[in-house]
Amino acid sequence: MAVIKEYDNGLKVIIEHMSGFESVAFNLLVKTGSVNEEEGNYGISHFIEHMLFKGTEKRSAFDIVDELDSVGANVNAYTDKTETCYYTKSTYENLEKCVDVLSDMFFNSTFDKKEMAREKKVVCEEISMYNDDAFSQSVILANKIFYNGTKFALDVAGTKRSVYGLTKEKILDYMSKYYVADNVVISFAGNVTEKQALKLVEKYFISQFKNKKSAKQNTDFNKKIVNNQIKSYKDNEQAQVCISFPALKKNDERSYALKVFNFAFGGGMSSRLFQRIREKLGLVYSININSYINDAGGDTSIMFATSTKNVPLALKAIREEIESVKENGITEKEFTNSKNSYLSATKLSFENTATVSLANAKRLAFYNKAVSKKETIEKLNNVTIEDINSLIKEIFDFNNCCISYVGKNSKINLWKYFN
Repeated sequence: MAVIKEYDNGLKVIIEHMSGFESVAFNLLVKTGSVNEEEGNYGISHFIEHMLFKGTEKRSAFDIVDELDSVGANVNAYTDKTETCYYTKSTYENLEKCVDVLSDMFFNSTFDKKEMAREKKVVCEEISMYNDDAFSQSVILANKIFYNGTKFALDVAGTKRSVYGLTKEKILDYMSKYYVADNVVISFAGNVTEKQALKLVEKYFISQFKNKKSAKQNTDFNKKIVNNQIKSYKDNEQAQVCISFPALKKNDERSYALKVFNFAFGGGMSSRLFQRIREKLGLVYSININSYINDAGGDTSIMFATSTKNVPLALKAIREEIESVKENGITEKEFTNSKNSYLSATKLSFENTATVSLANAKRLAFYNKAVSKKETIEKLNNVTIEDINSLIKEIFDFNNCCISYVGKNSKINLWKYFN
């Protein structure tokens, strides 16, 4: 069972001792991402994530990775719409080294001008990589129109122009607002006790925070879909399509029903979309469904890849499947299989210290409580087929959805085939 401690400066720590494990996962999560950016600093959250690995007052960029590699620790980071997270996984005897290095990066990064210039090129190469990837572009474009009017429409990486416009002054100003105690969650999971973890937090973090209060979080999440389709030309053999519908807001308990439904409808090789659209009709190579839950209501997106000529047929077939499941719901067999599969996957996820640590960090950061294996299993077990079939009618709102397309025929009228 996870233990939570909140310090006077607002810093929150969550520790889950997992007996029988050699590994310890350590997460340093900052509640800021692209939703907190403004014109003039788009991409800054992601760029800061990169720059924290580029040297501190006592460690060079090489020293940071060399020290962690030398003890066999895994280290990485990611930036999303709402959070930036730095994390390690190691044995317990090397945990202090991980905490030491990450705290040094967090508090003492120098943001050297030469390193910044080099890393801007790296980030712009990353942007180019995603621009070249049709799947990534289809998701970015779908977000752009589905979340129109909110910061969720922004690409996490920013643009090449915005990245090159970032300065050390902008970075330090941004960090002074968001890289502060009450906007940070530290999480441990695995072979570590509460006493051991808190000793490390108090040694490497508590006294180093200068600011206590973070800037007000962005709450302007009133989206308005103006365009129901967006297209981009790319000279690929396959076209990539993303169809986005509403999902749920955070704290909506129906998220468990949504997860079970997604598994049944497009989450695996036995799912309805895979079996009908790929196996029976042979229209696509890949097809799946995924939901992203956030303060703007989230999205449920169906993504598929196929040849340009098959896009109209695939859109028609997917529309038919959606209308069928809205009218008739999922079957008892689909419900039972999907629920059992998701329960098994969930139980197995709790056997990975990195998964548990990150889940705990996010749960505490955004829901102010721990994620409990027992509670999660209970809530999944309580999902009924009626819950799912009622939710389906709400999710698949054809007046509140959009389609993105990346492929050769950028003149195609997607809505003509999906309406």
